[in-house]
Amino acid sequence: MRHLPRQNLRDTSTIFPIITTIFKQLGSATTLVLLVCVCVTTVQSVEASEVNTSPSMCTYTAGPIDSSKLIVGGEILGPSASATSAILIENDKIRRLGKMEELRATAPHARLLTCANVYISPGFVNAHEHPPYSGGKPGPNVKPVYTNRYQWQGKEGVQHVEIAYSRVESDAQLYWIELRHLFAGTTTLAGNGAVPGLIKNVGSGDQATGFIYQADMKTFPFPDASVDFKDLPWPYDGPSVKPELTDGASTEIAYAPHIAEGTDKISKLEAEFFLEYVANNPGRRYAMIHAVGLSRDSVPRLRELDVTVVWSPRSNLALYGNTIDLPYFINNGARIALSTDWSYSGSYNMLESFRCAKHVDKERWGNRLSAKDLWIMATKHPAYALNLEQKIGTVEAGFAADLVILRAKSDDKYQDVIESGISDVVATIVDGQLVSGHHDAFDMSELPPICVNFVGDHFVCDDLATRDFTWQQLLEVNKEAVPLFKPEGQASCTF
Repeated sequence: MRHLPRQNLRDTSTIFPIITTIFKQLGSATTLVLLVCVCVTTVQSVEASEVNTSPSMCTYTAGPIDSSKLIVGGEILGPSASATSAILIENDKIRRLGKMEELRATAPHARLLTCANVYISPGFVNAHEHPPYSGGKPGPNVKPVYTNRYQWQGKEGVQHVEIAYSRVESDAQLYWIELRHLFAGTTTLAGNGAVPGLIKNVGSGDQATGFIYQADMKTFPFPDASVDFKDLPWPYDGPSVKPELTDGASTEIAYAPHIAEGTDKISKLEAEFFLEYVANNPGRRYAMIHAVGLSRDSVPRLRELDVTVVWSPRSNLALYGNTIDLPYFINNGARIALSTDWSYSGSYNMLESFRCAKHVDKERWGNRLSAKDLWIMATKHPAYALNLEQKIGTVEAGFAADLVILRAKSDDKYQDVIESGISDVVATIVDGQLVSGHHDAFDMSELPPICVNFVGDHFVCDDLATRDFTWQQLLEVNKEAVPLFKPEGQASCTF
């Protein structure tokens, strides 16, 4: 795992030696009470997370210090769920699913993470973000008054108000953005921008810069479309225009550019040219991000060419006041992946994307999307869109051990997942290692010593010694950033 120093919200160099001494003299129970007191007085919560008064539900047993195996117990969501109650992880992969007693017999020295009243899901796969441009809240000009993205970028004249946004400049800011997604259950994040060692990033950079998986996430494949396509007719039967690829990116990895981000002729031409390119260049995985300009007539071609639509409903509505006819697309064989987009017009995390999707479904389509539909759109389908369906997005033997553990509140497991708040995310596991969790669900004294970074009611198991910021600096630099736990200032999800 790419775990990164034991840092609390203040310098712990003097606190933990004292605790260790007390531990030796008074015993673990007394020490735990004192440690809680220390945390209450020293943790400088930047913001309060959602209130949750549930008792601890999880037990963590460390096992031998050199153990490479972890058994996670709970109700599993996925194709093998009915016959299993536990997952055996070895190193960073799922080795086997089965009953707890069987797996403990197979790996008697494994670490154990067992939770009552929880569901275990594949970690969410967010196939559309812009981490370097996702640190700020939407401004007053984010309104559904645009017909293509070139208008809000200021490329189509002063009659279209340009939207203000900024780029984050430090790793501490990128880290905070990834925490926002991690605390809401995302374990894989696609977009051109990454910080190593927290969430698994997807993009065209190398692993040293944080990109564990490769994909060409070209944002502007038709950079001059507002000029080049302006005088073309619609419908169009002339020569096609090729989309641009990212310089240096392999043509064997998935290609998932922004296409048809809008409702006008320019957006429709982008879609036509992109699908023509896909038809003429088979042999790789393709997805199109946004696709607002697609009509029902596009569905047969999407299905024929195996192109996934990466859907960001909040951004679609906040900027363009419209979105695709999702139930029709799904019922006629199109593959859809749910995503967030950036913070300036999109959802702050995947749980908020679930909420927006359900709202749109209720208001426009009369509740035609099932909770399981949306769950698949956040796990299996985005993995497929990124050509990673053999690695992530499913709880199966041989897949990456990327999991989110969520509180079970009813017998309707998929409904519980999509209605979860951040306080319902009990823990996230990336590559077989506990990375974050809600401290009310754990006896903190049982957890690895690396799990001492606190924000609100959540902890992060991370060693910052290799980074250029401390935990305190992380909190200071992100005081005005998008909040981790609450959707304050989030863009609208209404028609």
